[in-house]
Amino acid sequence: MSCRSFCKTHPNYVPVKKIDYSKGMKVCITCDRAIFMGLKDYHCPCCNKSLRTKPQYYGENSKAARESTLRRY
Repeated sequence: MSCRSFCKTHPNYVPVKKIDYSKGMKVCITCDRAIFMGLKDYHCPCCNKSLRTKPQYYGENSKAARESTLRRY
């Protein structure tokens, strides 16, 4: 399904630009990167697609990988 445009008026919608997954934020890519906080479900209330709960990129470029290599030395 596509975005039905009621995600911006949903009570759990958060209008921020930086996503912090550790605080419980979930992102819907279909609904123009709509960010939800405090949802118990893992599906978007607007388009019913799965919400992203983890960062997209891992590996050498991720913040956690850089911090772990600094701690080793």
